[in-house]
Amino acid sequence: MTAKPTARRARRGGGARTAFDRQALIDQLTRSDGGLEDILAKSPRDLTEAEVRQVADRRLALPAGAEKETLDRFERAFYDDTYGTDLADADETGRIVAPAARRPINAAPVPARTIDGVDLSRAIGRLAERVADISETQGPRDAVRFLQRGLTILNQAATEAADSSGFEDRARPRGPMFQDLADDGDPGPKTRAALRTAAARLGSAKIEEALALGHFEAALRGLTGGAPVGGLREATSASFGELFRDPATNDPQTPTEEGESLQMTVNDLGKVLLGPRGFTALREDGIIGPKTEAALSRVLKAAGPRRLTETMGRNLGFFLFEPPKPGRRTLLQSATGIMPGGNFGAI
Repeated sequence: MTAKPTARRARRGGGARTAFDRQALIDQLTRSDGGLEDILAKSPRDLTEAEVRQVADRRLALPAGAEKETLDRFERAFYDDTYGTDLADADETGRIVAPAARRPINAAPVPARTIDGVDLSRAIGRLAERVADISETQGPRDAVRFLQRGLTILNQAATEAADSSGFEDRARPRGPMFQDLADDGDPGPKTRAALRTAAARLGSAKIEEALALGHFEAALRGLTGGAPVGGLREATSASFGELFRDPATNDPQTPTEEGESLQMTVNDLGKVLLGPRGFTALREDGIIGPKTEAALSRVLKAAGPRRLTETMGRNLGFFLFEPPKPGRRTLLQSATGIMPGGNFGAI
């Protein structure tokens, strides 16, 4: 991905600007906590033996629990990739012979990079700018909540996809990338570590998609709390629209990718939760109007915001965890030359 900075974007939806310290938020999200967190953001294949020992030292000092299991998987991924998984050989006396490395081991630490080849610190800086953009109208605490919720959804989906695929990459630890985040709006060490790990393993575009899902779930929570359903189109567009097209092309009467995916989501869940007699399928034309709003209101009550958001992400193709395609547009790149919806086929 050849990402380049873009100018700060005005958020759609007519929201007023929120006064906050933009640079302070960016500094919080990009702050390196050093040591182990920087190591865990790397691929196990890139580690030095000294870095692996730091992981082991931390693991041995922990009580039994999820964090200890995560570190154990990370260590195991390094050793499996370096030495293989075959049974150890024995000499003529029956003593175990130390295995030989199947590949060179880094002697000096290397910088962490995302799976799409971008320096991780640079990628995190750009993603922090995106969170700050949303904070302009939503406020920094809510914007960070969007990120936290989205990262948790992404983490769970990536774990489920890896577990169900049966494919094992020895250079990647199995299991969750991190423990589920509390959506408290605090860009603290756990949120920063999760952001770095997810960006490194899945790429910047997946974090943007996660941020959009977190934004969308917040809108759904607002609807369950009594917010008028009439703002559904604007809320859906504000969450996902910029992933697919330039904001200047937004037209209420034009079909959109997120509109069609929302209708697919309502239909999928409506059939399951309300039954064929209790639910009439929507026409999936990509235009969010009164019929879509009414159907969404019924399905949302039955499914809840999280399940509906997860299904929306699946229908948008956000949970297809393939290697990023070179040149794929993200919000960290220029929209020049991208037709409305032109990026949808690449997801």
